[in-house]
Amino acid sequence: MADAETRYSTLEKLVLSLVQTARRLRRYFQGHPIHVLTNFRLQNVLSNPELSGRLAKWAIELGEYAIEFKPRPTIKGQVLADFIVEIPQEKEEECKKEIEAPVDQKQDKVWKMFTDGASNDEGAGAGLKITNPEGQHFTYALRLEFKSTNNEAEYEALLAGLKIAKKLGARHLEAHVDSMLVANQIEG
Repeated sequence: MADAETRYSTLEKLVLSLVQTARRLRRYFQGHPIHVLTNFRLQNVLSNPELSGRLAKWAIELGEYAIEFKPRPTIKGQVLADFIVEIPQEKEEECKKEIEAPVDQKQDKVWKMFTDGASNDEGAGAGLKITNPEGQHFTYALRLEFKSTNNEAEYEALLAGLKIAKKLGARHLEAHVDSMLVANQIEG
């Protein structure tokens, strides 16, 4: 979220997240009925005729979709407690060993990924180059099937690269992106 957006009320942040999701997944929102599970009264807020400002703008933007708001089903506390109890002891030990492993042992098999995304009037795309520890190069070109800005194309390139690297078996990945916005977002 942008700096100004962090000062929105909780309700405005929820509506903003729905608007951003609708923008990114426009084709899905247009082609299917959408069910939003929430305990907040977003439907009442968005259907209020006295809205003004950004909420009114967002209500108009979301009005074109078939969105149905439903209450979120409850999760029994006992189910979560049972899940925690069911974690096998060897899995806990495995997690502890991975956390306590020496730094140089973790870094001996580092994969490298270079991404680049671009957008123009004709469309958007992304390029990826992934190098395994043995020096083999894997090159990918992606065409994005939705309108996007350059930063969105960069972000999509990074996400696609992470998915591909995971499928290739990468456990430790050094990612190089040329968008400062995306890099700062990923670094937190």
